[in-house]
Parts: sequence; structure tokens; C-alpha cells
Amino acid sequence: MERPFLKYYPRPDKRNKPIGLPESEKMSIKSKSLVIDKFIDSQISLVSRSNIERWINSLTSFHNRHSKSIFIDQVANWLKKELEISGYDKKNVKYYKFDEGFFELKNVICNRQGETNRLILVCAHYDTILGENVEDIVSRAPGANDNASGVAAILEIARILCKIDLKYDIQFVFFSAEEQGLRGSEHYAQYLKDNQAALELVINLDMIGEPGFLPTKKTVQVDVDNDNGEFSCNEVKENDKASEIFAEHMKQMASDYTDLEGKLGPVYASDYCPFESRGYVVIGAYDGSAEHNNPHYHSSADVPSNLDLEFLTSVTKMVLATILYEAKRVPLEQVSNK
Repeated sequence: MERPFLKYYPRPDKRNKPIGLPESEKMSIKSKSLVIDKFIDSQISLVSRSNIERWINSLTSFHNRHSKSIFIDQVANWLKKELEISGYDKKNVKYYKFDEGFFELKNVICNRQGETNRLILVCAHYDTILGENVEDIVSRAPGANDNASGVAAILEIARILCKIDLKYDIQFVFFSAEEQGLRGSEHYAQYLKDNQAALELVINLDMIGEPGFLPTKKTVQVDVDNDNGEFSCNEVKENDKASEIFAEHMKQMASDYTDLEGKLGPVYASDYCPFESRGYVVIGAYDGSAEHNNPHYHSSADVPSNLDLEFLTSVTKMVLATILYEAKRVPLEQVSNK
């Protein structure tokens, strides 16, 4: 029986957007910093477009990744194996299993131990869906942008961070059943809350490979938790300011270390929502492509050839730079109290 404190979200359709822009969108556009961190610069130079492309091709080679399909366990097993190939010990790559009544599913959790128990969680969902028939578990649904793009980016970030000493713990989390209403993230967010995890920040990557739906093809949306629009998942106001600070940091990383420009947008319809509702600080990266005029969204046409791999590689660099910047920084409350 479902525990009563688990929330049921509607199926996430990112075409339904909150009305209006966050207040902090009025902040000035960031320019490049005068001083670039040489260590961060050296690590983002390791981001491999060919690795990202290989992982996307492997993920989309599964006939589909519907959470109720016969393939979903195969995908989870593949993710676990790829993380182990990248250097993670088997004891640090685990399944978090959850029961949705008529089927059991797996989130894939990879832990990177830091110097403290403070935690940055980087997440993406690995399941797919067809918009024309959300219960179709047999048809082809490659899910290249939604969301092999986010998964591949995290796999590449995990590979690079495997042997780096960091202040914070990093968890790379791959959720199942996002398309059924954020079920994997809802279960796991409650699990972390129950266990009083010192969760500093959640970074969600959901659709980051198909640009051109924002002001320019070099614009990436940085999702920030300060919007009150109809479809926004901003339920807790106390975490808004911290989200703004982290989002501004990510925008700065885009300016400093990539050819992208960050544009702030609202958090909605993805796996950071269950964390936000429990008071955790969340941000995300998104390409803006869930539009009614995009025929690839939730479609069998969401294939690798539609992706801009240079853009996706740059987004990966932005997120990696953000993690490195935050994981070597003093805790946020120490900054805020000065």
C-alpha cells in the first residue's frame, strides 16, 4: 500500500509552462570572470563529445525505455555497468527499488564520497514515453533528447569526477518512472528526508540536447526555484533565495567555461519537484525544446540525429564546472551569514 505522505504528480508535460518569468531574470547578464579557475578549466577540457554520443547511441538502441516495458530493467543494469566501467566500485553503485503497486522499479544510485557528509545530487530520468499513447509499452520510443541527453551528460560528469577529491559527497541518480508522474524521484526524495540527508543542492538535467527554442542556439535555460506560475512546482518559499544564488553561479559557469549564455527559467514538470516540496534547494538545466511546434517531443522521432552534440557537450561542461565550483566552496549558510 502506498505511504500516505508520498505525493502523486500529474504526468510531466513540459509544454505546460508557468506564466511569467522569475524575478531574478531581471538580473544583469553575466560577463566572463576576470580570473578563471585553472583546475576547473583543466577538468572541463576532459569532457568528451564522443563519450556522450556513444552513451546516447547505446541508450536509444533499447527499443524503448517505458517504465512498464520489458526493457526497463535492462536499461538499469546497463547504467550500473557503465558506472562501474568508469571506475566506481560495485559497493558504490546500487539500485534503489520502489514499488508502484503493480510493478517494481529501480533508481540507479552512484555515490562519490567527499570529505564531508554534505551532498550534491545530480539527477536525470532514464525512462521514455510516447505522447500519443502514454500506456504504449511496445512501440519504438528512443528518447534521445528526453532524456538520453541528461543521462549521457551525467555519465560523462561521473567519469571525470570518479578520482577527484571533493569537499562534498556527490550522488549521481538516474530515476525511473518520471514519465508516470515523478514516481522515482518522489520515492527517493522521501527516503533522503527520512534519513536526514545533508542535501545541499539538487541539479536536474532533463532535455539538454536540442537547442533553438530559446533566444539563440547558444542559450541554455537554468531552472531556478522562484516562480509562482500555475504549473511551477515552487511550493516552499524558504529555499527560493538559495536556489537563486546557485542558479546565478551556474549562469556564471556557462559564461566562464563554455560558449553558452544562461537564461533563467522556472522549475516545473521534472524530477527536482519532489525535492523542492521537501524544502531542498534545486536548480536545473534545460534546452527549452518541449514546445508544441517540436514534433520530436514524446515521439518516436526523438532520435539522436536531431541532437546538437556540441551544445550538449557545452551544457555538460557547464554542469561539471558548477559541481566543481560548489564542491570546493564553503557551505552556503556561511556565505549568507557573513
